[in-house]
Amino acid sequence: MPASSVVGRPMWCVCYNHLTTIARGAETMTTTESKASTLESLDIAQREFEAGNYIESSRILWQATQATYRMMAKAHGLDTSNLGKVAKALDKKYNTRYRYLGYLISGRLLRDHAEMDVLEYYELDSPHEDLPPFIRKCYLQFAPDDAS
Repeated sequence: MPASSVVGRPMWCVCYNHLTTIARGAETMTTTESKASTLESLDIAQREFEAGNYIESSRILWQATQATYRMMAKAHGLDTSNLGKVAKALDKKYNTRYRYLGYLISGRLLRDHAEMDVLEYYELDSPHEDLPPFIRKCYLQFAPDDAS
């Protein structure tokens, strides 16, 4: 991004615009590219979190959560426009009593923190520990086979 396009704008705004562009581009990626970028983003989020960049790590992890729920929706033939309905449908299908909805809510909590800096460090620890293994497991379980 040219330096002139960021003058006078806060850095979080520049980062948000860049990540939003990446997220929108993910819709046109192949399944393999999307899976790789989502799983790689988990490592990036962890590094950002360890470096104390909690807002950035929360934003990245929220985007990975969104991508995961969209992937699961497509795998189950569900509408990707309402992730809450996707989570509820998966909970109902697999009889998992709020498991999918709970992880989505954790992701949304991180989205809120990324947008408004509303949480303390100790409140961020649990979602950053719980979401990456869940996302990896979902990609192993629901993502289409890459070898085809």
